[in-house]
Amino acid sequence: MFQQNPIKILTMVLMLAVFLTGCSDDSDNPAETSMTGTDNYDGMDFTLPYGGLTVSDEYEAFDDDSLKAMMAAEDGEEYDDIIGDDPEVQELEGQGVRPGDPNDPNRPHFTFLRLRWGMVSGPEDSLNTPMPPCDIVDWSGDISVDRGIILVRRAIRFERPYDHLVRSPEQRNVVGFVSHTACHYDGLFLEIIERPEDFDPEHEEPNRLHINAGPYQGVYEVEALAGLNETFEIDDQGNLMQLNGFNLSDTAYCPKGFLAGRFRHFHEENGELQVDTDDPGTRVGRMAGVYTDLTGRISGFMRGGYGFDLEGNRVFFAKYIDRRGHFRGLMAGTWQPGENARNLSVFAGHWVNGAGTREGVLGGVAHARDDFPGGFYEGRWTEICDDEAEGQVH
Repeated sequence: MFQQNPIKILTMVLMLAVFLTGCSDDSDNPAETSMTGTDNYDGMDFTLPYGGLTVSDEYEAFDDDSLKAMMAAEDGEEYDDIIGDDPEVQELEGQGVRPGDPNDPNRPHFTFLRLRWGMVSGPEDSLNTPMPPCDIVDWSGDISVDRGIILVRRAIRFERPYDHLVRSPEQRNVVGFVSHTACHYDGLFLEIIERPEDFDPEHEEPNRLHINAGPYQGVYEVEALAGLNETFEIDDQGNLMQLNGFNLSDTAYCPKGFLAGRFRHFHEENGELQVDTDDPGTRVGRMAGVYTDLTGRISGFMRGGYGFDLEGNRVFFAKYIDRRGHFRGLMAGTWQPGENARNLSVFAGHWVNGAGTREGVLGGVAHARDDFPGGFYEGRWTEICDDEAEGQVH
């Protein structure tokens, strides 16, 4: 009969005891580890760290139909820009993914711009609010820069072939488009590449971006697009023009990108609790959305809530997961209200991994909807490895 080595057994028992002791007294962990199941986001407890959220995995896209729909539509929004095959463009892109001194005058500059126009409302399928009949708005026009190259990375919700882009290899600084919206929105993810000579400070005029989009006309200095969060009301029907920018000297060295999502404060309709107090530990509302990379591809999802901690500070807590639901981080930060004290206005924070190590920062602005107890938000994120990007997130 097989006999086990008693010394070996004793060693294994001691190792197991050390392991269990370490797990039960790990003060660096931000929350109790849960290996199975999902957190109760409708029952977050703001008297607890991170609202009681754990480092567990989740269902894909938090099993949220509107977030899953955004991921399902992703392939149809990709755009294979013919300008990307240009040898000069490929060489400039290659320089951008190599780390180096951001102040090196011989490096190209890269500006990423997200534009959305029309009835912008975030992942509106989960807002569950009826929309009145919407007039069709023609946004057709073009976007150009005085110097440099424009690459189209993604065409958001274009109803092709009726809506489409117009590109010419001879005009690498211009992208034309045909776009119409009614009760929805269209948009573009653009990458602007400036050669070293394009942003030379000896130029008499700064490099400018020109937007000619139907009812919206705008001119911006490309340098000023860094950290841009702008939303312009177009008419009294709710049509908007929204712009978010990132200006970088490298593109792949440090992961970074954009945020988009929705928030909803509690009210007494549909049986939900109305919150009329700022008492410590009170949860005011919830929020959920997507992380995208600089080209608009979804990197992951966030879901959580906002309210007041035990000291009465305005805080938000959320969980960050990847595309398949794997845990990526727990988020914490602060928020400020809008005209309605229940609505989000701005928020900023960070996330930590399962060991409690701070890995990234995020921030954004929110926009309330008059016909709904909440609205949508937009913003940026970056991992903590790029001082230039961190400055623009905040």
